[in-house]
Order: sequence, then C-alpha cells, then structure tokens
Amino acid sequence: MILSGIVANLAWLCLAVSLLALCLTAVNALWMRRSAGSKALETGPLVSVLVPARDEEEGIAACLDSLLSQRYQPMEVIVYDDDSSDRTPAILDRYAQTWPGKFTVIHGKGLEPGWYGKPKAMQVLFEAARGQWLYYTDADTLHQPDSIGFSLGLAMNYDSDLVSGYVQQRIGSLGEALVVPAIYLLSMFAMPLGLAHHSRSPAVSHAIGQSMLFKRSLLASLGGYSLLKDKVSEDVHMARLIKRQGGRTLFADLKAHVSCRMYKDYLSAIVGLSKNVYDYFGKNQAVLIAATVGITIALLLPIPASLWLPAGFEATRLIFRLSCLLMFSAWLLLTFDRRLPWYLPFFYPILLINVLSTAWRAARLFSTGRAVEWKGRMVR
Repeated sequence: MILSGIVANLAWLCLAVSLLALCLTAVNALWMRRSAGSKALETGPLVSVLVPARDEEEGIAACLDSLLSQRYQPMEVIVYDDDSSDRTPAILDRYAQTWPGKFTVIHGKGLEPGWYGKPKAMQVLFEAARGQWLYYTDADTLHQPDSIGFSLGLAMNYDSDLVSGYVQQRIGSLGEALVVPAIYLLSMFAMPLGLAHHSRSPAVSHAIGQSMLFKRSLLASLGGYSLLKDKVSEDVHMARLIKRQGGRTLFADLKAHVSCRMYKDYLSAIVGLSKNVYDYFGKNQAVLIAATVGITIALLLPIPASLWLPAGFEATRLIFRLSCLLMFSAWLLLTFDRRLPWYLPFFYPILLINVLSTAWRAARLFSTGRAVEWKGRMVR
C-alpha cells in the first residue's frame, strides 16, 4: 500500500513536470515567433563586430565573408586570433590586407594567469572596439546580410543592454543531434524566455555566445569580461551579471539571421559539452546531484515505468504514459520551432543521458584536479 502510494505520487509529479515543460515550450515558441517579427536597421551608431578565433581555419573565411557583407553601416570587424596553431592567422592577415580600415586582426600572445581563453579574447576585443554597440559572435557562425541590423533593431525596440537568442543550429549527423539540442534543455523547457526582458531576476536570464549584442556603456560599467575571466560558460554568466547590475537583457529568435554548426561529429560534441555543462551548474556538485535526481525521476523514469510496472498499477501506468506523451510533444514542438532534425523527439532519452553522464564525467575530472582538453588547452 505504501509502495503504491509512492509510485502514484511519482507518476503525478512526472505528469506535472511534463505538462509544465510542454506549456513553457509552447509559450516560448510563441515568444520566439513574436520576436522574429522585428525589423532590421540599416544605419545607426557604430557597431563593433568582435570575433574570438582559435584554430578555425575550416570556417573562419565563410564567417568573415558573411560579416563583411552586412547591410548595416557603420561597422568595424575585429578578430582576436587566440594563438591558433593552424592556418587561421594567415587567413586573418589576408583579410586585414584586403579590408584596411574596416577589418582588424589582433594576434594573441598567450594567457595571463587566472584567465581562460575565451574570456581573455572577449576582454581584448572589448578594449580594442570603438563602437557604441559591441556585437560578439563565434568564428563558426554564418550570417545573413541583416543579422547585425536585426539584433540592433531588437535592442532599440526593447531598450535592452544585451540581445542574444537562438540561432539556427546546423546539425549534420545523428551524433550531433544526440548532444547539441542540450542547449535548449534548461532554457526552452524550463524558463519563460519572453520574461527575461521584464524580470530583474538573474535566474530569468539567458544568452548564447553565438550572437550577443551589448550596449558598450553597460559592458564598460562591468569592466568588460574581467569578472568572468575563469568562466567557461561566460555567455550565461554575463547575462546573469548584467541582471545583477540592474541591466536589461533580451533573448529572441535569431534563426533566420544567424546559423552555426558547433561540432562536426558525436565525439567533438561530447568534448564540447564536457567543458561547458559542469560550469553551467556553477561547478557545484550539490546542484548537479539535484539536477540529476530531478531529470532522472521527472523525465526518464516515466519511460520504463509506463512499460514495465507490474499488475495492480494499471492507473499509475496510464499516468506515466500520459507523461511520456506530453514530454514527447514538448520535444516535437521544440523540433518544429527550432528546425531541428525530425527524428530528435524519438531520441530525447539518449540526449538526456548524454547530458547527465557528460556532466558527471566533467565533475569527476575537475574535482580530481584533471581537465578537459579543448583545442590544445586544458580547461579546469
């Protein structure tokens, strides 16, 4: 009797979580559609386009071509070469010769103690920029001609200090599909993204480094990235920091304007997730334990429970099955809204297991003084 009561309560809990995830996904999808309707500007204040790059020879030229073809003016493009070991420096030097006055390359000279690579690159770019607005983007992104004007239009319309959002994730393999959509797990399913602009709470804030537009005066008041020099997920931490300082953030739909292929295969996606996911939880094992228990019970338990509960639990089994249906529907809606591979909803349990196992692997490495290797550097 006690056991059946516990199982029934778990079933209702799973149903509530699945329903909440579906409702938040639907609300966020509506907000994404609304934000996508803003108009792009073609002229205004100077925008500094800032790109940190390390070993990006495969995609940096395409990224720069798309940035230098922007309709918005005036703008400048500055790239920080973070001690690349491939052909990236030579490619950047060629662009600097081709676009004098509009394109600048800064070659890094190693890391100072206490700094991670990307925050250091962001800081150097901040100090070199001349614009009233600073647009940071990754070297593996591709931009439509209106991408910068669109983000600036959003910033003006919503009076925001930071504009970020979901770009189009280009996924080329099943392995990538089992990892990359993890970026939506703790945002699209768990946070009312449309309220980020209105709420003053740092908990209701999000950003993705693939596209971030800052008001320079706000970033200057924070000292640039100096407060985040040892953060791996510096984008999310920056959004929270801005909220703590009284700034306003906006998270919008950018998929029609910017796209990115983050990784090339399953292994590189797992390594990339390893360096970020534990940092996202604040490198706090208590938080990770709570997240693991919550995800396992609320999102994974309904699947085996709906299939293998013994006789006598028929009503409870139906509740678990309804929970599975609601969660599948949430992933289906996410897949449609974000233009992800059609088969993703059928594999979401594997994605969740990947996230948890990768987070615990990173926690084990960091807690024992070891590190995750990323582009020739050790991330601790």
